[in-house]
Amino acid sequence: MTRRSCAIYTVGAICALLLVSGIALMVAQVFRNLMHKRLKKEIVLVEGSRVFESWKTPPPPVFMEFFFFNVTNAEEVLKGEKPEVKQIGPYTYREYRFKDNVTMLDNNTKVSAYNAKSFVFLRDKSVGDPDVDNITTVNIPLWAAMNKAQGYKSFLLNFMITGTKSRPFTTRTVQELLWGYEDALLNRIASSGTDVERVFGLMYKKNESSDGEFVFHTGTQNYLDYARIETYKGERMLKYWSTNESNSILGSDGSAFHPLLNKSERLYVFSPDLCRTIYMEFEKEVEVKGVPAYRFTPPRSVLASKEENPANEGFCVTPKECLGTGVLKVSPCRKGAPVVASFPHFYLGEDKYIEAIGGMSPQRHHHQTFLDLNPTTGVIVRASKRAQVNILINRISGYPDTKSLKETIFPVIFLNESVEIDDASAAKVNKLLMIVNVGSNFPLIIVGLGGIMLIVFIVLLIRAHQQKKRVKRIVFTKAAYATATEEDTSYSPVNTKEKDDSQNGNYIGMTTKTEQ
Repeated sequence: MTRRSCAIYTVGAICALLLVSGIALMVAQVFRNLMHKRLKKEIVLVEGSRVFESWKTPPPPVFMEFFFFNVTNAEEVLKGEKPEVKQIGPYTYREYRFKDNVTMLDNNTKVSAYNAKSFVFLRDKSVGDPDVDNITTVNIPLWAAMNKAQGYKSFLLNFMITGTKSRPFTTRTVQELLWGYEDALLNRIASSGTDVERVFGLMYKKNESSDGEFVFHTGTQNYLDYARIETYKGERMLKYWSTNESNSILGSDGSAFHPLLNKSERLYVFSPDLCRTIYMEFEKEVEVKGVPAYRFTPPRSVLASKEENPANEGFCVTPKECLGTGVLKVSPCRKGAPVVASFPHFYLGEDKYIEAIGGMSPQRHHHQTFLDLNPTTGVIVRASKRAQVNILINRISGYPDTKSLKETIFPVIFLNESVEIDDASAAKVNKLLMIVNVGSNFPLIIVGLGGIMLIVFIVLLIRAHQQKKRVKRIVFTKAAYATATEEDTSYSPVNTKEKDDSQNGNYIGMTTKTEQ
């Protein structure tokens, strides 16, 4: 076997080995599984893991925007006319979040923590000064008191209302409405011996505070349990609603999600503000700062009526207090106050709620809640939590100011809590994704090399075939020439007499044959 033939067979063998092994590894997904196994080990809530420090203190800045609905015809509303509101905002705050009092439990399989938050006002991102700007809105302390003190109790409360000059609508500064003010009616009620907070504010006691203790799974036993809530305030179930399904605490707290997400799964998020678990479903693929992501959003069924979604029947406060699609009465966890939650401008809600208030204009782009998650790592690359606080107002027996009112879900404020991954974190995620992709697609590299070797093998075969044909042609030509010369040529001495030469031997001459 020639050296050239050996080289060809060697290239062919290497080509076959690379192609077969590469395809086999692709089919078995060996490298992909190895990379995913590595991810599952690294993305866990334990000291020293890739994500633990960023989970405790998230680096991307979080912003909280507040938009108020200023009532422009309060007196007319009390006479039975349609409310007209004007949206004013945003009043923007930088939200600092961190996990406080972090404690590892059960051999690192669980971790307890408090979600601490603090807020700092950002004047450059706001429409005005919260200490100066006034908002006319529903007098929430009064409506809460009237809803609780009905029947014979209304007589005493009416006396207090008259004495404090409280009205169904009030005008307060943004600062007071958000962070609290001492309400005259609440003060009077508290003075009578009732255990009532004297100060009211939509965000009262929420600055430099926490929602309570959470216990999370670390994900060391099962990556799908990463950041999943085990208990909240020591409980596995809530006690506000009428069914176990409605009281279930499922999923995460919305700050972390397990890696290796797929489009078909539902993501569950427990919200202490809503006093319930909501779920989100895949909507579309997006990209943020070069990081690919899946967008998950809450579907209409989350806040659908019991007729539209029977599973929501457990959220009815009573059979008679079952609201329609797009709203949720959360009075059981708001000390009986007639508070109703919804998406901003009643997005995804029934038209009757939108049409009842002048100034409502639901738009998906501005009012949809969404989570953009990198499917490989589960990292949040962009998110926006949007919710609206409303008050249910209606005619309440025993209170003259309400006699002309129609039952209306009245918008007070909507908030937009948003975050987008910072450049440094995006660079880290992209680097990790590159490593994962290269590792997962290593069999493709092997197949590619096998393909290159196949091309080289084919070229060598073609060249070898051409060389073989060229050699045969040369041999054939030489053979033909040699036959013709031997037949036409004879050898004879130069002289008829042979002459010996001591040095060079006989002299021989070639002559052409002649016919004899």
